[in-house]
Amino acid sequence: MNLIFVLGGLLIAALMLASIVHRYQVHMAQKRMKIQRLLRGVDLVEDLLDRLSGCPFPAETRQLLQKDMLARYQAIRGVDRRYEGIDKLIGEIGQALASAEVASQRQNIFDKPHLQKVVDAFGELMGFLQEGGLLHRIPAEVVREHVEKLAMQRAECVSRFHFTKAEQSFEEGKVHDALGHCNAIKEFLTEKGPNSDEVRALYDEAEAFRKRISEHEADN
Repeated sequence: MNLIFVLGGLLIAALMLASIVHRYQVHMAQKRMKIQRLLRGVDLVEDLLDRLSGCPFPAETRQLLQKDMLARYQAIRGVDRRYEGIDKLIGEIGQALASAEVASQRQNIFDKPHLQKVVDAFGELMGFLQEGGLLHRIPAEVVREHVEKLAMQRAECVSRFHFTKAEQSFEEGKVHDALGHCNAIKEFLTEKGPNSDEVRALYDEAEAFRKRISEHEADN
């Protein structure tokens, strides 16, 4: 009888231990999943910022994204204080925010594929903000302000690229290419440019140059 009690006790202890181990494993798996979700957000933001290099970028939006990355790193530390390198990552983002570093305002887009990559990244970033992609929600009007600035910056980026190319093509006697760049500006602004005086000015600038090219061609 005593042996039965002993065996029963051992069985109960084994079951309890197995339950504890299982709960621990579930807990650790949940921690890993939470950290992975947070890191995916960081990777997304870093990828967008990298793809937007070469085009002037609103400083306020850059800081908003850096704050989101900081919040994600802090959340990771809250989940696992021993997560490798987390304190260093938090420190680096904190320094970037404290310095209020502003990216170069000089546009440096090499070709149409590069421009398309930048345009796509602007669109994805605007969608990210509109769909509530930030870790901590911000007021809808603040989201709208950032999206409008990004849309305007995208329009300027496209216009400056094509206008520069149009001038170069015209100087080289490539009239067809020059007209194509002018039309590309007008088409993009018509389809994706925000409704603003700045965009209308960019459109008028492209149209004026297109007319100048056409008139020059007609005179020759």
